[in-house]
Amino acid sequence: MRRQLTPDELDSLYSGVGRCIWHIQYLEDVLHTLLTMKVEIREPGRVTEVEAYELLAKHRRASLGTALGTAEKHGALQPELLADLRLLKDERDWLVHRSMHQDGDSLYTDEGRNGVFSRLEALMQKTLHLKSKVLAEAEAFCAGHGILSKPAENLAREQIARLKGDV
Repeated sequence: MRRQLTPDELDSLYSGVGRCIWHIQYLEDVLHTLLTMKVEIREPGRVTEVEAYELLAKHRRASLGTALGTAEKHGALQPELLADLRLLKDERDWLVHRSMHQDGDSLYTDEGRNGVFSRLEALMQKTLHLKSKVLAEAEAFCAGHGILSKPAENLAREQIARLKGDV
């Protein structure tokens, strides 16, 4: 049966798309941070704090595809993780560049709607899973250089508390 999306379904679609894009950006940020550490800084004390933030800013300007190319070129990620990130990039490209034209018409059927919503949910779950894997790589890199993650976590909590107005 064909029908138009209900307002609630349309809201769910927009929320799902936005949630996926937002969390992909979190994943990209963790990846850019890892690449900055592994490719640019390489070891504590090699660059100043100001230089480190400048290098991070440079990496943050890169697209996900460029970041994956950098990771591959420098062997910064395990091959399996890199392959998983490339698959995620393909799904991100579908979401950002092709979903409306490729799947817009299917939203007018129950099966099509369910397929799009399922694909968005799968993308969201894969993004969260890969973000945790990239974060674990960053933590392992830091630990391998004697850098403890607890002070960074405390700093992040303080920054979030300031943003929320709790401090």
